[in-house]
Amino acid sequence: MQISKVATAVALSTGLLFGCNSDGLPIPTDSGAGSQESVLTTGYWQISDGNSASISASSNADLPNVYVFQEDGNHKYYDDDDDLGTYTIKDASASANNYDDEAGTVSFTYYETGSSTLEILDGAFTFDDSGALTISDNSTGIAYSGSDQTETGSVQDAISQANEANGINGYVQILDTNNGGVKNDVGELRLKLSDSSTGATVDTIASGKVTVDLIYQVDEDTAQPENGSGNNAYISLYASGTSNTNLHGEVIFNSGEIFYRSTVTDSSGKPQIPDEPVGTYTLGEDLAVEINWANGYYTFKVNDTVYDNSGNGFEAFDKAAVTIVSLKLGDTSNTTHYELNADNFKVYSNDTASDELVFEDNFNNYPNGQALSGNPYNNNTAEATVIVDGGSTEPEPPVDGDFPVALNEYTFDSSDYTIDSGSANNDLTSKSGSPLITTTNGVAGTGAMHIDQDSATGGGYGYIYYNATSATTTGAQAIEDSFSVETVIKADRFGYSSDVSLVDFAETSDYLGFKLYLESSDNSIKFKVYGGLDADDKGLSTEAKSSEGDVYLVEDNWYHILATYNHLDSTANLYIDGTLAHSKSVDFSVIENTTDDKFILLGGSSSSDKNFDGSVDNIAVWNDVLTDDQIQERVAQFTAE
Repeated sequence: MQISKVATAVALSTGLLFGCNSDGLPIPTDSGAGSQESVLTTGYWQISDGNSASISASSNADLPNVYVFQEDGNHKYYDDDDDLGTYTIKDASASANNYDDEAGTVSFTYYETGSSTLEILDGAFTFDDSGALTISDNSTGIAYSGSDQTETGSVQDAISQANEANGINGYVQILDTNNGGVKNDVGELRLKLSDSSTGATVDTIASGKVTVDLIYQVDEDTAQPENGSGNNAYISLYASGTSNTNLHGEVIFNSGEIFYRSTVTDSSGKPQIPDEPVGTYTLGEDLAVEINWANGYYTFKVNDTVYDNSGNGFEAFDKAAVTIVSLKLGDTSNTTHYELNADNFKVYSNDTASDELVFEDNFNNYPNGQALSGNPYNNNTAEATVIVDGGSTEPEPPVDGDFPVALNEYTFDSSDYTIDSGSANNDLTSKSGSPLITTTNGVAGTGAMHIDQDSATGGGYGYIYYNATSATTTGAQAIEDSFSVETVIKADRFGYSSDVSLVDFAETSDYLGFKLYLESSDNSIKFKVYGGLDADDKGLSTEAKSSEGDVYLVEDNWYHILATYNHLDSTANLYIDGTLAHSKSVDFSVIENTTDDKFILLGGSSSSDKNFDGSVDNIAVWNDVLTDDQIQERVAQFTAE
């Protein structure tokens, strides 16, 4: 599923969220055709200063270059100049975000059309009555004009393709709020097959299928009060009208339970919902839903569970052909603090051919914030808004399979440098000596730890460690056979009086374990593994050296350092910034250090100059050999932007 909104599903003890079984059910209301007034963040803006090259497409393949603005300042520029008809996404954000819709201000990187010139445009924007955009630059006074290309089909398609290639995904968020000061509406995305705007190839479907990906959860941004009524989500199939008596079939979700619409009626003749659910799910989980109907019966599937009434199907109330498919939230008597997020919406017909796709929408063709109150949806659609999430200007690096969980991982993202996010949970409760430890900026904008050994600036010799005991073992003690170790560092200085351990879990008297360290004599990195004592009590060890690849560290430069030992082929590999610096064949069996020893980071002495002086962004150990793709992913994660 491609819904990427970050929201924590909140488990609430609300009991059944159904209100009344008839009067409280959603009755679709006509919200009017409606039109969305011009908003900077809901358009695909083609912008020119009037003095640059013509902004008109020069050929059928040539697309207008457009800007997409975001409230958070993460603006994007879609440029097809390098490959006509295909957009490349470029960063159009400015160093400071001053976007304010009410004040009408924005700052962004402006790409001069027809040239490689870039400039920061900081100004005020306005719209005329026709929706045309004007941005007046504060520094130059130049007025830039903009036209919205949202309705241009070729632009929609090309943006959708570019977004998919870059991990940017759109989906629809359906809410049921106190919209317009009244509660007598529901949140709804309504597809009426006979509307010409849908592009659907049929008006009715006697036998067909609907598939959609859903997330039903508490809206983390809600302003609606919590209550126990009107909090249901629905997928509804309507026949000749849109009242409950026109329902061909319906699937209902409340807080963790799944129901269906039956043919049993109340005294007014409305079909009811059974008291007992047919299934359960976890609030906030991805739900792949499929509904099939034919011959007056319907069945449905949620993820891998089929609901078909013991093979008999659920009888349709109105057995006429389906004409409307609706995704709904809430009822006309209440608001709700829940949200229904939907993606990959498809409708199929079996009337003339098996599984003939007659309508689909992945919501990638709309700008962020687009209200779906028409085209392709029916104008009774209400409170259904497109959300565009995720992605970057470059595709994510490939990942070879699932990424393993680290035994120990210290990210140093907060002022509390001690936290271990690995599986061992070895928080660094100890430090030796008196180094000055502070928070600083990491390599890619996140937090990092700075450790200072200089007494002139308030520091002193020392290092950090986790002290293993028989009751509290380290993650490194759990290593079996192959493993990987990583650190991301920036040195303030070199010229230490002795070698400096970056990650050290070695028992050197018995030649057990490993250590990754900085060679004091030449600023190279070494990865040493130990094989115990031989028959003559001679210690066995060997090391991969960055100097073999002619790689030496320099001051004030971030380095991603990763070492692996592969038990299967007996090799120790050392990578600097993702490049293999040295591969060393190991002619003995590496023996793990399983003793209750210190897991030492960034040094080893409280009284001499053999401790690291600088910044560290990450230290991690895995009980596995990271693949080449996984190593490149880690490098990309810790690369300065």
